[in-house]
Amino acid sequence: MAEASRNNTGVSSSAPVSTFESFVSEHFVRLLVGIAAGGGALAFLVPWLLYIAGITGEADTNLRLHILYVTGGIIAVLGLVETRHKNTTDRAKALSEQARQFNETIAKEREKIEADKAKNEQNHIRQVHAERRSRYIAAIEQLSNRENATTRLGGVYALIGLIDEWLADGALLTNKERRKEGQAIINSLCAYIRSPFPLAERAEQLDEEYTKDLQNDFRGDTEKFDADKRAFTRDKAALEEERQIRQNIIKEMREHLLDAEEPGTWSAFDYNFSNTYFFYPVDFSDSHFGASSDFTQATFTEKADFFMAAFAGETDFSKVTFIQDADFYGVKFTKRADFCKASFGGEANFFDGAFLQGADFSEVKFTGDANFSRANFTEGTDFFKATFTGDGTFYKAKFNGPLLLARALFMRNAAFSKAKFAQEANFFMTVFTKEADFSGSKFSGHTSFFEVKFSSSANFFKTKFAENTRFSGAQFNGPTNFSRTIFHSKPEFANTPNKNYKAKFSHKAAPADYSFKTAAKSPYKIDTREQEHNGVKLSSLRTQCFLIRIILLRGQSPQAAKSTLNNAAWGVLPTF
Repeated sequence: MAEASRNNTGVSSSAPVSTFESFVSEHFVRLLVGIAAGGGALAFLVPWLLYIAGITGEADTNLRLHILYVTGGIIAVLGLVETRHKNTTDRAKALSEQARQFNETIAKEREKIEADKAKNEQNHIRQVHAERRSRYIAAIEQLSNRENATTRLGGVYALIGLIDEWLADGALLTNKERRKEGQAIINSLCAYIRSPFPLAERAEQLDEEYTKDLQNDFRGDTEKFDADKRAFTRDKAALEEERQIRQNIIKEMREHLLDAEEPGTWSAFDYNFSNTYFFYPVDFSDSHFGASSDFTQATFTEKADFFMAAFAGETDFSKVTFIQDADFYGVKFTKRADFCKASFGGEANFFDGAFLQGADFSEVKFTGDANFSRANFTEGTDFFKATFTGDGTFYKAKFNGPLLLARALFMRNAAFSKAKFAQEANFFMTVFTKEADFSGSKFSGHTSFFEVKFSSSANFFKTKFAENTRFSGAQFNGPTNFSRTIFHSKPEFANTPNKNYKAKFSHKAAPADYSFKTAAKSPYKIDTREQEHNGVKLSSLRTQCFLIRIILLRGQSPQAAKSTLNNAAWGVLPTF
């Protein structure tokens, strides 16, 4: 490069071709002929003019010679200028050609160097990738070591380090390639989490202290007693070691999934925990799952913590068993959340949860309290045949899509107070064993309580119904409150074509416990009229033009009650 610089400098520093030289070179022949002709003409004309003027002699001859000398000199100078110009041009061309050849040589050398460099880089990449894959195989072998928990844990951290290395390899791989390599390792870690651990089935026993008695259980056989106790201690330690390994995997995953607002470095991976038996607490709080998350048929024996987690991809919790509490407080499901046939043994907390494409809780069993207060269901929500053994709370929940809560069972209190139902709400044949509270709720679409059974109180205080509302076939067996309710469409308490589908009110509740005084501004009212039965004044309920069938539940035998009802005139039946 230094030589090239010097050569280039030499070319540029050579005497530049002047404008005069360029002119001479360009018009050399013309100048030569012109000067020669001019000099010859002067050599002839000047002496002649002098002769005419009377000037003759030796001066005439000398003048002619001087003119010829000057003309020859000028021609000689022009020849020198032309020669110099030619030499300069030839030298410049030679230097230019030399520089061109030199530059070509340099370019070829540079191309060769770049090719060698690229080849070396490719070899380096292959070596790095081969080395990582060798470490991956070694880590998998460590993870498969069932004899030594420390070795397995070392394999876990080796795999975790490899994932981070692949993801950081931005200069060597594309995003797609990095994700592919990382996903393969995530799959291995998930497979380990899913793998069965025989001692997990005895976790409840091994978590307790050794309780066997030498005399009662071994008839005084000290050898058997000591052997059994040693085996128990060994199994207890092995179970705890395995718990620690698996919890460390979950912990590392969570740390790489943080936080819920922004994706973590591992958020783009798919996670498959289907059929996993989690015999330890699981903490995915504040985690951001950006791809698919599969927990199908998994079992959580201890607390499952998904507090403020975000699921941006396909999410499947169908047929999952939560033996203890499950915390989904503030959880966000971008796509439809599937909890079909799941079982919650402890408290299920979905307070302030967001279901942006709806949720499927059909045939779910909630053994403990289920809290969906302030939850937001953007699309269709399905609680078909769901069972709530504990309290079911939907305080201020928002159902912006259709709600199917048909054939559900609430064994304890059901609270829907101040909930909002933007579209159809279907409670067909649902059973409310304890209090059903819909006070302050707003139903904007068609609402059906068709054949719903209210075994205890039903509270619709200040509830608003914007569209058709059906109570046909419903059973009200306790205090019922429709006070200050607003109906913008005719509520249906009786299906006229079929008398079997009239609402039924029990006499077990005192008349004072029934309130049908709707809001003064309600376009449609629930009217009652005084009736008398066996000398007792009672109210027979009528809604608009539909009579509501009132059924006596006196504790009679089914046959006697049926006979009483069939033989009585509905207009004179006691209403409460």
